[in-house]
Amino acid sequence: MARVKLVLAFIALVILAAGVAGAAWYWEKIARVDMKMSQEIEGRGGEKRDVPDLGKRHFDKAIELLREGELQAAQETLYYLLEYYPESETYPEARRILGEVNLDLLISKTPLEGKTEYTVRGGDAPITIARKAKTTIDYIMRANGKMSAMIYKDEKLTVYPLEFELDIHLADRKVIVTTKDGKFFKEYEILDTNLPSTLKAPVSTTLKAKVAWHGDRYVSIREKQYMNAQKWMQSGKQGLFIRHVPQTPPAEKENAPYGVMLSKPDFEELFTIIRTGSPVRLHS
Repeated sequence: MARVKLVLAFIALVILAAGVAGAAWYWEKIARVDMKMSQEIEGRGGEKRDVPDLGKRHFDKAIELLREGELQAAQETLYYLLEYYPESETYPEARRILGEVNLDLLISKTPLEGKTEYTVRGGDAPITIARKAKTTIDYIMRANGKMSAMIYKDEKLTVYPLEFELDIHLADRKVIVTTKDGKFFKEYEILDTNLPSTLKAPVSTTLKAKVAWHGDRYVSIREKQYMNAQKWMQSGKQGLFIRHVPQTPPAEKENAPYGVMLSKPDFEELFTIIRTGSPVRLHS
């Protein structure tokens, strides 16, 4: 009987030893390897390793191209960065620079698809040329270096169809300009807002009017007061205006005009490139 117990104890010891050996093998060959791989990915101590910013090289390339005066190549590189590397730390600055490049290419004499040269004919007026070319008189003046809206027979004018859309993002404090197919063009910072309490996002409307006001009356682009006139853009939704911040803010908030407020330079740019009838969307 004692001999049987001894044999059973020996068998139990062998089984225990085999279990310990199996556990040791599993730790060495599998668990330890998995832990090592995890540490390689995450970094020692469980901390995340720094992931290379793959967008930065494209950003640096775009800056180099800009220094060389290669605006269109830089534009393509920045669009590539925005599409494929939105997580890049360079994304916000790339977006800002791309907007500036887009505007420079639009206003300059650089050839673009859709940009054409129009020869003024007898009987033409700036407003009829702008409507025919789907552009604005302000754009015609700026793109052609004109200080007034006076035009002359046989004068050659650069024109471009301005088919942009506006998205006003209140939470992000941005007015974003896109092309009609949704491609980013430029964005502007909202400095202040004063909207009716009854106006709630989302809103989808169009730009109803672009107004220039001097003294106590509306002024046209042909008048000398136009350049220094107070301007605003009025949408088809009551209370939704786009303006520039006033030089002298009103003493009381309730006396402030309704609108989304931009800096004056930003507003003047927007006023130049946005046509009456353009889609306008308000987002919370």
